[in-house]
Amino acid sequence: MDDARAVTDRVIHLYRNVPATRPGVCRICHTGPNNKRDTGEPHDICSSCERTMGGLYRPTEHVVPISLAVQYGEDNALFKIVVSKANARAAPGWMTPRRLMTATLSRFYQAHEACLTGLAGGPFTLVTSIPTTRRNQPVEAIHPLILIINDINAWKDLHKPHLLLANDEHAPSLYDRYSHPDAFHVMGARKEDQVLHGERVLLVDDWFMSGAHVQSAASTLFEHGAEEVVALVIIRVIDPSPDRPNRMTIWQEASAEPFDFDRCCICDRHDHTRSLSSR
Repeated sequence: MDDARAVTDRVIHLYRNVPATRPGVCRICHTGPNNKRDTGEPHDICSSCERTMGGLYRPTEHVVPISLAVQYGEDNALFKIVVSKANARAAPGWMTPRRLMTATLSRFYQAHEACLTGLAGGPFTLVTSIPTTRRNQPVEAIHPLILIINDINAWKDLHKPHLLLANDEHAPSLYDRYSHPDAFHVMGARKEDQVLHGERVLLVDDWFMSGAHVQSAASTLFEHGAEEVVALVIIRVIDPSPDRPNRMTIWQEASAEPFDFDRCCICDRHDHTRSLSSR
């Protein structure tokens, strides 16, 4: 833990707090849906989550991002590290993406294991990750997250690498940000096999944009008998464009306050109005 703290403290300025659920914050992905045209009130779930949770056996209601991130602009360093696997500038030198991602997940889990297991209804019995799906590109022989999960002591005994396999024929759907119930399958199992009966699964992924990958993978786990699936993602990519005012507000708030590993989008119970007025 001390090493994870030291590593993440060197790049603490890259992280952005993820808001807890409140009016104007999607209760699934924790970013901001636009307001309803008729009442002016925010939607409970953003249009992206509404789309990616539809048409599946069962989606997960529990998505926990560690940090917000943007894909473009001057503040996109965390996106480039996690998604593009670029080395991180961390004084006095550089840091590999694997080291940063391992430290981020390890520190967060040690601080918020109770938050995550509370969503799962008990201790996790299985940890796995989402395999890469790429169109017309080679897939890594070993996904970086498999190595990262093995580096985290709390997870390595529960880790089942390669539990999920990707169905390449559905990669275009995921690429277009649409979920598909058959985008993944459980290795060695028929569709009707309840090989995960009663399992409480921690599903780890590096980044969450539309949610198509996470929800498709979670649906497969549920279909094979999982009792609960909690998705833990390092970054939730947000588009704070002017035509998305709620997301713009969330990003501005997150950029204006220091990141704190001791709070998360589940356990943060601070009064939002009070926190804004105290700045």
